[in-house]
Amino acid sequence: MRLYWREVRAIQGGLPEFVWLSAADSAPVQVPAAQAALLLHAKSHRIAEEAEVGAHLAAEEARDFETRREQLRRKGVAVVRPLPR
Repeated sequence: MRLYWREVRAIQGGLPEFVWLSAADSAPVQVPAAQAALLLHAKSHRIAEEAEVGAHLAAEEARDFETRREQLRRKGVAVVRPLPR
């Protein structure tokens, strides 16, 4: 049991405060280092790649924009998205 926690603490010590993790076929999630260390030690998750995190954040931003636009549309306000740079 001591070896297990020693390994978990060693993993946690090498991680930033928050870590993006990904499981087999799921979206990446951001978790605290302590939780990430447990999941990484169990080998149920891996550290997410930057491309995965970027795609997830872009999709989340688009979903939030559409939700907000729909809320405003119901109030009679038109929203125009700026052109990307």
